[in-house]
Amino acid sequence: MIAPGGARLPTIMDSPSRSLGALKSLLGLAPGEVRRGDGPDFLCVGLQKAGTQWLYDQLQLHPDFWMPPFKELHYFDRAFPTGRIAQATERFLADPKRYARSRLRRGLKPLDAREQAFFHRVAALAGKPKDLDAYADLFADKGDQIAGDVTPGYSTLGDPVIRRLARRFPSAKVVLLLRDPVERVWSAWRMALEGQEDGAEHEQDLAAFTAFLDRPAVIHRSYPTRIAAKWRKRFGDRFRYFFLDDVASNPEATRAEILSFLGAAAEKPSGVEPDFNRKAKPTPPHRSEPIQALMQEKFAEERALCARVFGGPARDWPASSY
Repeated sequence: MIAPGGARLPTIMDSPSRSLGALKSLLGLAPGEVRRGDGPDFLCVGLQKAGTQWLYDQLQLHPDFWMPPFKELHYFDRAFPTGRIAQATERFLADPKRYARSRLRRGLKPLDAREQAFFHRVAALAGKPKDLDAYADLFADKGDQIAGDVTPGYSTLGDPVIRRLARRFPSAKVVLLLRDPVERVWSAWRMALEGQEDGAEHEQDLAAFTAFLDRPAVIHRSYPTRIAAKWRKRFGDRFRYFFLDDVASNPEATRAEILSFLGAAAEKPSGVEPDFNRKAKPTPPHRSEPIQALMQEKFAEERALCARVFGGPARDWPASSY
């Protein structure tokens, strides 16, 4: 990879011990300097199970973007770093070359100097209090490219955090991917059962599914009109929503709309086809009548409200099966 001025950037196969200062020098940046507003240029705040992985895959290899080497940062909705990002950071620090090879096998972007610096920054924040400037520094090596944080968990954030984000990053945009609430929560339920030895047996278990719907984390993700309202309130015309229905029916046009909103060149290829979906699954089994009745009780009002608030494909949701 070539840095501004023609210097070759070190890859993960080079020595991983370069200091952050040396990395910035190679990138043509003075210490602390960025070419865009600092921090993320956009946040994708969900919805969970509504195409956020599709979006990350479209952006990570697009020439106008620098995306963190890990999809979901979870800086604001969890301890940081924790879960998968903590595990990825530990794996990188333990054996950078082996971790780089595993990424290539999964079709992810090869690691260069900037991704190395990112993982070191993540490790440096372990155990530290949440701080917007520290969060912004995770994107310090984006240069003149567009950078963002794709974390569907941010759909659950409250207004105080959203207000601070809107003030601290006054040019950042927000993307919300929408999906029929019934289909979204059913997909989330099936994901929750993955890896369980008897997961398939419990898929039609009404009591277990009812308990799942009553979890606060599920409730906070399941009402897109509420989620859209709180982000639109603080970000105004910097907020925009898109439909998973449109990703499925016309991925190329939907991709172009999103890229244009984010300030990127829609005509440039992303390294994957617009219809690429690494999470594609067989058609889900039919929901039992008791589960359909429960879905109707829970989501009939929200579906109707989505149709009025969002329009577009959401107009078809109220008439869809439960």
